[in-house]
Amino acid sequence: MTEFQTGLPSVRQIQGFIKEATLVQMRLLTNELLTGRVRWQDQHCICLLDDTDNPIVIWRHAIAYIKPESGGGGNRAVASVESQTVNIFQ
Repeated sequence: MTEFQTGLPSVRQIQGFIKEATLVQMRLLTNELLTGRVRWQDQHCICLLDDTDNPIVIWRHAIAYIKPESGGGGNRAVASVESQTVNIFQ
């Protein structure tokens, strides 16, 4: 089993969402949009609590992006256009 790399920026950002109980939007590769609060993460999955506090376990490889519900994202924002995720800074 691979070790969970807590020093990676993406892992630290998710930990920040957990610590602050930030409401996030999670877009899946199937184009489904989930909204909730991240409860925990490991090297394979992220657990999202929906608006009724039901846990949803999502495999990391199924996620297109995660962003704060407030629409933040700063200089690294992504846009979803017609069910495709496009990096607007390429």
